Amino acid sequence: MSQFFGNHENRLDAKGRVSVPASFRAAMKSDLSTIALILRPSYISGCIEVWPQAAYQRWQTTLDALDHFDPKREALATLLYSEAWMVETDKEGRIMIPGELAAYAGLKDAVNFMGRGDHFHIWEPHAGAAFRKASRAMAPGFAPQAIPA
Repeated sequence: MSQFFGNHENRLDAKGRVSVPASFRAAMKSDLSTIALILRPSYISGCIEVWPQAAYQRWQTTLDALDHFDPKREALATLLYSEAWMVETDKEGRIMIPGELAAYAGLKDAVNFMGRGDHFHIWEPHAGAAFRKASRAMAPGFAPQAIPA
């Protein structure tokens, strides 16, 4: 499974294309000239989730385990598939960010790629920096409590 680490900034061109960081492309280790990715609005407001196509399959596995007549399954399927776009990198490693997603994330001239382990996020750079700062501020609360000797 691909693992995405780090924080990278790249320019968004006038056509809405941006280069996926080389380290992210290398993590997907494709012998093909293009890489298929799934882009969708994140549940974290203001950013785009990007999933390698194979990793996105885990959502289908989750759906398959649910009762097909359950309204919650239908709602989840609607969110996971109707709001998602499949894109492929071009020969230069660029992807086209659909206008609707670019507007959702407030993308204009530059984008911030943020590694998230099995997927990555695309943020407007200032919003991404604010999210990282807020996450760091919350992190001490996640540390396990020391056990007294």
